Amino acid sequence: MPFKSQAQQAYFNANRGKLEAQGVNVDEWNAASEGKTLPQRAGKPKKAKPKRSSAGYVPLTDLGM
Repeated sequence: MPFKSQAQQAYFNANRGKLEAQGVNVDEWNAASEGKTLPQRAGKPKKAKPKRSSAGYVPLTDLGM
């Protein structure tokens, strides 16, 4: 899995021992990200807009119009 940002890459390489003790192979991440242009920081994920409910919808034919 490639890194999402330069900040994530720096964190993984700085904390290599701790992450490898948890089962993360940092060398695999480095190889997957090799040659890619990474942003300095990853942006926040966009929130999904709530869907409009049709619970209060009444067709005009039911109102006698």
